[in-house]
Amino acid sequence: MNDDAGLGGGPGAHDDDAVMAELRQAAGQADPLPAESVAAARAAFAWRTLDAELARLAYDSLLEDQPLAGVRGVGTPRLLTFEAAGLTVEVEAAGEGPERRLLGQLVPPQPGRVELRHRGGPATVKADGMGRFAFPGVLPGPVSLRCDPASGAGTVCTDWFLT
Repeated sequence: MNDDAGLGGGPGAHDDDAVMAELRQAAGQADPLPAESVAAARAAFAWRTLDAELARLAYDSLLEDQPLAGVRGVGTPRLLTFEAAGLTVEVEAAGEGPERRLLGQLVPPQPGRVELRHRGGPATVKADGMGRFAFPGVLPGPVSLRCDPASGAGTVCTDWFLT
């Protein structure tokens, strides 16, 4: 006699979709996702851009300076460099408490439009003639930059990183 009719494809088997729905409901009640995580996931999905080139992380002071992490002060800024064909985006993330400040530069220096994507919602500034831009009052958490240089070289998006 085969006693596992409820486990396989037998007459008493549950539909996979029904089982998954029950598991989602149970997990949602026992350990619901934080609203911030849901908002960040939706923002990441909503802001995906297939037409933009992804700038890869080439340098992160947080990773490079690990042996000195105990020596560094609490307020030491994090330095990041993202590289794409024809455009480099340099970023300094600094600040303590509830907000951060992002300072950046497009290299080669050029004016353009820079959009910050983060849990506080999108914000846009213009990079000056030297390629410099700033975002004060950035909420801690995942952020990404979308850069549209005036040269028409094409849109570049950075990887998401934590501030």
